[in-house]
Amino acid sequence: MYRGTFAIIDENAIRENVRAVVSRLHHSVKMLVAVKADGYGHGMIQAAKAALAGGADYLGVATLEEALELRNHPLFNSASSPIRILVLGSVSHVAARVAAENEIDVTVTDNWSGYDVPPFSRPLRVHLKIDSGMSRLGFVSEEESLAAAQWLSNRSDIHLTGVFTHFACADARDLHHAQHQVERFEAHLDNFRRHGIQPELVHAANSAATLRVPEWHYDMVRLGISAYGYPPSDDFECPIDLQQALHLYTFVSRVAEIPAGETVGYGGTFKAKRPTRIATVPIGYADGYSRHLSNQGYVLVHAKKAPVVGNVCMDQLMIDTTDIDNVKPGDCVTIYGKSAPDEWEFAQIDGLTEEEQQKFLLHSFQKHRIANNAEPCVSVHKLAQSAGTISYELTCALSSRVLHLYTELDEISGS
Repeated sequence: MYRGTFAIIDENAIRENVRAVVSRLHHSVKMLVAVKADGYGHGMIQAAKAALAGGADYLGVATLEEALELRNHPLFNSASSPIRILVLGSVSHVAARVAAENEIDVTVTDNWSGYDVPPFSRPLRVHLKIDSGMSRLGFVSEEESLAAAQWLSNRSDIHLTGVFTHFACADARDLHHAQHQVERFEAHLDNFRRHGIQPELVHAANSAATLRVPEWHYDMVRLGISAYGYPPSDDFECPIDLQQALHLYTFVSRVAEIPAGETVGYGGTFKAKRPTRIATVPIGYADGYSRHLSNQGYVLVHAKKAPVVGNVCMDQLMIDTTDIDNVKPGDCVTIYGKSAPDEWEFAQIDGLTEEEQQKFLLHSFQKHRIANNAEPCVSVHKLAQSAGTISYELTCALSSRVLHLYTELDEISGS
């Protein structure tokens, strides 16, 4: 690592978030954890491993490609692990053949009866998607969903494993829209029951519904953003303490004092009102740090807030360190997450091998995490509010040129 910009993903945080939610579920309710979009930017394989350690029964992805990446990994190979994988996005009857061969559950969003669908070589597990008010994917009318369910149920090589829907507004203060969706969904379920169709798994609840409405848990819940330590929305009052899993750091590359009246960055959008010490740090929007945080975001240096000033550049951003003593090149900067340990300076890792760097950073992070739980933290959720977006977008934007380091899962006493 020459540039010094890296992320630490705390697998323990993901595991503990999942465990905390599992502990609130009825023992008969299964847990799916969504690891799509590279685990919401945290790393799909590592997030899946932590989710399973926390008690997940299913892993959810958006595409068949993601599902195959999971299935082909030794940790999730069907020969050694019973873990189920569900593709939540639409899968064609042609692509479903690959899913069947790899024991991957797929979502059906249109009626396959109109196609020539030869027998599958291995049983295909499908989940029928109901559009109850999201207006995105799935069956709207009860007649259409029933026709599709009957056709699927009549195939000996297809197992109608699940029926599900997805909430649009379960994180809102007013649950009127979500309740209306439940009523529509229940109408489809009632119609299935009247015709003798009873899938193994009925599921609807996302993170918000899982955490606030037990009546909507059905047979399985789908935990998404909250598995990674973030509340579903600004208005959401979370009933459990979530642990942010993503921690992002870099090091100061330059410190310079500018006079009052001088501007900073492209477009000169920040003008100094006093003599100001500007520190430059090597991270920008190409790394996933939102340009919407220009003159809005903040970082931590020496555990103190330093505002982002000027427009965020592609590869760098500038911060105001005037009110923080002794900031110098090589000092560690916390972009997201827990304040960096005191011993982190670029001089400490410069010249070490890559393996030595990673060992030093992960060991000190783990020690610091355990000993300093109340340390200042840069909340991704609050930064997203400042940027006028959601935490999902910030975490998913983290680019591949940021080095990703992963903590090892701690032993759990009594396990």
